[in-house]
Amino acid sequence: MNSLFLTLLSLISAYQYYSYQEIIDTFKKLEVDHTDIFKLYYPIKNLDNLRYLDCGDEECQFFYAEFAQNPNVNDLPTVLIAAGFHGDEVIGQNVVTELAKYLTSESKLEFLNNRRIILYPMVNPYGYYHKVREEMGKDANRDFNIDNPSSICFQTNAARGLAQVYNKYIIQLGITFHGGDNSISYSWGTYNHKQNGLATESPDDSAMAMIASIMRDIAAENTHLQIQKYSMGRMTDLVYEVNGGYEDWAYAAGWEKTNSCGNRNSEEYSKPSSNARALTYLIEAGFQKQPKSNTLGTIETTNQILQNWPPLHFYDEKILTKYQQGYGNINRNFLASLSLIDLVKPYLIVKWDGEKELILNFGGCYSITKLTIIRSDNTSIIKDQNTTGIWDQFNKGYVIPNITKNDLFEINYQCDVQNFKTQRNPDPKKSPQSYFVQSRINNTYEYQFDKYLIQNTNKILFRINVSQLNKTQMNQLFENQQFSIYVTQSSKEDQDQQININSNSNNKKQHIWWLLAIFILLSFVLTILLYKYCSKKQEEQVMEMYTIQNEVKL
Repeated sequence: MNSLFLTLLSLISAYQYYSYQEIIDTFKKLEVDHTDIFKLYYPIKNLDNLRYLDCGDEECQFFYAEFAQNPNVNDLPTVLIAAGFHGDEVIGQNVVTELAKYLTSESKLEFLNNRRIILYPMVNPYGYYHKVREEMGKDANRDFNIDNPSSICFQTNAARGLAQVYNKYIIQLGITFHGGDNSISYSWGTYNHKQNGLATESPDDSAMAMIASIMRDIAAENTHLQIQKYSMGRMTDLVYEVNGGYEDWAYAAGWEKTNSCGNRNSEEYSKPSSNARALTYLIEAGFQKQPKSNTLGTIETTNQILQNWPPLHFYDEKILTKYQQGYGNINRNFLASLSLIDLVKPYLIVKWDGEKELILNFGGCYSITKLTIIRSDNTSIIKDQNTTGIWDQFNKGYVIPNITKNDLFEINYQCDVQNFKTQRNPDPKKSPQSYFVQSRINNTYEYQFDKYLIQNTNKILFRINVSQLNKTQMNQLFENQQFSIYVTQSSKEDQDQQININSNSNNKKQHIWWLLAIFILLSFVLTILLYKYCSKKQEEQVMEMYTIQNEVKL
């Protein structure tokens, strides 16, 4: 019976591939239903000299979505999740569409309140519609003005459209999904940054490697569905080097030498290039460009895992064993995307037992340095301690014992500063260049582009009034930082016990699914019985009429 239930559950909530038109319809409906937090933009609408691209009876649609709980706040850190440079590599388009549905759902995660997320589901809609790699014979992922000696670039509508995102926002972190390999890679991936057959080290290599390892670990393997763990490294080493690749352009066009794209010097080309300093990852989402539908996974498995977010070491590994058929290609890339979104901004998670103990967990961080905690009465001062953030596998949280409801605390710390400063042999020999890293290592950093702003997070400050901690205050801003509060049942609870508490609510949801499955089965059985009953009655009526007719003849 249990296996029958899981089979029914997987059928009900299984991910499926979207068609070109279904992706468009999904995003347009989300905009209508969530107009205050979800808005669509059409980046090539006002550009000149575009190629006409047909998607059926209409011109192909280029669009992206902006998700933000507070869209008018100008200093929200911004993440770009893009897919579909190559139209026949189809996992990413579906991951981005499912992510859009999740972000606008009622079950969205708390840290999303302080992020701006740009979702670009089909960079090359022509390719997705026609199930081909290129845009009418041109590869959009060779069409950017970086390490492109031909000085011919931005010829595709796809490249020109994506560049306009950088003409509007300050992108700090990004992913682009591809297919045909199984890796997470990062700069360098150009010919001009290659020595002895291998990629040289970029000025932001330490940060890039750390974040890649987090995405790799959370995007866990599932050997039951032949899904292998991602390899990670630089693009030249794992994939291959190219001229005019998007990922290196998005990272380095703002400070690396670029060409003028065939002497076209308009703002359409120069402005987004000068604003491109985003740590950008290439995810080759599996060896098959279009994996079988039964390897995509289920919505239920995603929801189960996210109940214990933030993961890497918070999610219940038993879920992956229980839902072997349900943890698939969409699930793992969904989680990789969320981990990148998490990391774009530091935040604080406070767990309180309601009596004596606070446990601090540092979100958006791997390592914490110069942690200083001052109690208002100065009876307890912790100064310049080092600890770990939620993405470090040894993280246990930082405990403040013997508190009272009248305590006030001031908490200061730095997030990943030392890790990001350490570059062995950068090429070129520069300090880190990305917006993301500079904002963390430089305590005077500030960058403004149009109405958007990045400020330093080198020194992070929170103030906590213990008397105000309660279950209704799940999201608050202190000193323009994010602050999440959880009230636990016991100061002695460890992570496994916390997971068990959450699993109780999971069990309740499972009971609901059981009832739904039973209802569906009963409905199916009753339908069959009713059909048989009606058929039998009809047969009896026909026989009765036949008998009467025979009697009349006699």
